Amino acid sequence: MYRKCLSVLTLLVVALPSQAVHAETPEEAIQRGKLIFSDDFNRTEEGDVMEELGNGWEFKIANGNRADLQNDTLVITKGEAANHSVSVRHGSPFDDGVVKLRFQLFDKYGLKLNFNDKQANKITWAGHIARVVLQPNKVTIQDDKTGVFDLNIRAKRQNKNLNEAGKAELAQFLATKQSVVKAPIELGKWHELTVLIIGPRFDVYIDGKAVGAFSSEGLDHQVKQYFALGVSGKVAVDDVHAWSLD
Repeated sequence: MYRKCLSVLTLLVVALPSQAVHAETPEEAIQRGKLIFSDDFNRTEEGDVMEELGNGWEFKIANGNRADLQNDTLVITKGEAANHSVSVRHGSPFDDGVVKLRFQLFDKYGLKLNFNDKQANKITWAGHIARVVLQPNKVTIQDDKTGVFDLNIRAKRQNKNLNEAGKAELAQFLATKQSVVKAPIELGKWHELTVLIIGPRFDVYIDGKAVGAFSSEGLDHQVKQYFALGVSGKVAVDDVHAWSLD
């Protein structure tokens, strides 16, 4: 009887979604964390060379992509001829941490906050680990490491001979690697994003209010070497901060 009860209890614990367990608030985490990066963009580019953003930011001009400082903010715009999103990244390695920034969207494409590790390119495409996608009225939290950019999964996605049953199975699997939630994000309005990262869980806050949380094994990758701002339209960003909780 004891063993039977224990088995039932164990099953119930395993079945409980991680989102039901409340983590500490970002403010509490920041109090015990270490600030590893901050930027308010209150400066001008020397010689107005757009790729020289300063403060350790990395960006390459290609096919009209732009990233420059305007009115003490970072403005990122995808060029019309570009076949890939603009990526502006910064090396700020951590495992658990908090990332906070202000953003303003100008179109439906929104802003991707990507987390990458180029040392993981043998298991995930180009070292993609995870992302938080901000779009009008919604937020997507996604595990890229064990989802779309897992090398085996990516091969299946690119397989033009995959049958309909295989495509359906793949789509069903990938649906488990992301969470899409409603969020009060408006075009042309400044908002604040906060992402609390502890273990395999991302908690996302917009303007100080929790909007969603997602747990997946790939989110617990060690170490997230870079965070990158991915833009497929136009976005303004300001007041970027990152804390390590390691």
